Parts: sequence; C-alpha cells; structure tokens
Amino acid sequence: MPVNVTEQHGVTVIQVKGKFLGSLEGDDFKQTIDDLKAQGKTHVVVDLGETDFMDSTAIGVLISSLTSMRKAGGDVRLANLKKRIRSVFLMTKLLGGVFEDYESVEAAANSFETHPPAPATEED
Repeated sequence: MPVNVTEQHGVTVIQVKGKFLGSLEGDDFKQTIDDLKAQGKTHVVVDLGETDFMDSTAIGVLISSLTSMRKAGGDVRLANLKKRIRSVFLMTKLLGGVFEDYESVEAAANSFETHPPAPATEED
C-alpha cells in the first residue's frame, strides 16, 4: 500500500493506493499519524479514491487514527470512497456517526473551516 502525504487546501492529505491491509501496513500508517500529530498537523483527510480493498484491521487502524487525532484536538475525515469501500463503512455504521466522508479532498478540507473539530477534553 503506497501512501502519499501532501499538504492540500490547508490540511494534511494521506492518499492510500491499492490494498490497505491493516495487518501489513497498519504500523506504517499509525507512525505517519503519530509523526503528523507530533508536528501539530491534526487536520487530516484520508483520500481513499485509489484504494481497491480494505480489510477490517485497516478500518481499525483508521478508527485508532481518528481517536488519536481527536484527542489532540483534530480530526480525520475521509474522501473519495469507492462504492465498495463506502458500503463497508455504511454496513458497519461508521459513516456519519464516526467518520465524515466527502466526495473530494477539497470538500473534506473545506469542512474543517465550516465544521471545525470539537476541542479535546480531558476525558477523551
């Protein structure tokens, strides 16, 4: 799973390509999140437009990343979900209640201005 990290529209974008298998690439993805958090980059968009497959462990990695960023006062938002991957997120009730998803990276990035993350609390 090649991962490309860029700055776009004022947020950090992590583009995941190919298969996202949490058991294989999860540690690298978590390290990327930790590195971004250490740099104070807590507004993250994960672009899944070129992701062909995700396993349940990869979804767990995304949930862990979301929790980590929210504790730091940020958020992780999803963009460009393909129909197949979107279906998995819908079946598991992760869209809307847990993750926010957007049709494009630009829309996801702009959402940080219109709907900023809630400040982290001590109990988070």
